[in-house]
Amino acid sequence: MTAARAATASRRGLAVLRIRTVDQRERPILDFWRCAMLPLREAARAPHHADDLDAVGALDGPFAFDEAVADWDLDVFRATVYDRPPCPMVPGTTWIVECGETVTAAPELARLTLNLARTHTDPQAAAHGRRLVYGGHTIGIAAAHVTRALPDLVYIVAWHECRHLAPVFEGDVLRSVIQLERLDPRANGDALVHVRVVVTADRDSGTDEVLDWRFVGVVP
Repeated sequence: MTAARAATASRRGLAVLRIRTVDQRERPILDFWRCAMLPLREAARAPHHADDLDAVGALDGPFAFDEAVADWDLDVFRATVYDRPPCPMVPGTTWIVECGETVTAAPELARLTLNLARTHTDPQAAAHGRRLVYGGHTIGIAAAHVTRALPDLVYIVAWHECRHLAPVFEGDVLRSVIQLERLDPRANGDALVHVRVVVTADRDSGTDEVLDWRFVGVVP
């Protein structure tokens, strides 16, 4: 990478996007905030904003997660899947997934998701001189770790937040620490679980925290 290209690649900014999707009956099915990183072409044209993004996606008031699964009938799930009682859930419980997952096939997954960011396929376009693993790849591995710790998890209903703390590269070995932060029992016998997942990456340079993800799931 030339000095000029390196300087251009280093000028980046975050654009806050809000995505709201409704179904054919105009019922809301998705309300999602994200921060997209975009390159800045010319320093003179850079917007020079310094907005505080910590409040992005913050709810104006309490969100009724229960409404998202109000009409779900998990009796069918129990009758079809279960041949044992559900695993006990105690808030504050922490699980450590000791078996690491090696990140492989990173550019292939980025292509399958139609992700157009050059940093996932072209090392010269990446700030570290190496291809950057697509963030959804890291989240997917974290979700797989969660299903090992919480085998009764039926579905991930909502996210509180998801922070990518450091880059992930192909060949990194990811490990997760999972904590049950809260348990909200529902009248029909199932429950909503509020879970936090912190993912670390083992690499030649050491171990770094790369993901801090908090979500809401439903268990029978």
